[in-house]
Amino acid sequence: MLRPRGLDSGEPSAVQPQPRRDPLAAITVLGLSLIALGLFAAAVLAVYTYSTPDVELPLVIAIALAFVAVLAVNLLGLALRQLRAGRW
Repeated sequence: MLRPRGLDSGEPSAVQPQPRRDPLAAITVLGLSLIALGLFAAAVLAVYTYSTPDVELPLVIAIALAFVAVLAVNLLGLALRQLRAGRW
């Protein structure tokens, strides 16, 4: 039976394990994507509506709070990584 080179039964395979996925990076990407969509919605509302202050202010406050939440989650993750590594 023919086998590809390097994958003979006597030789160890050169397949490397997959890297661990970082859930903090996924949360950050999701949060920043939602912030970008919110900023786009705020821009559309600012340009195409005449009653902007009634709608715009709560949206901008929510966007700012979402950014602060993403920042806080990243800072907490950094602190936990530093503590786990024994650098403090």
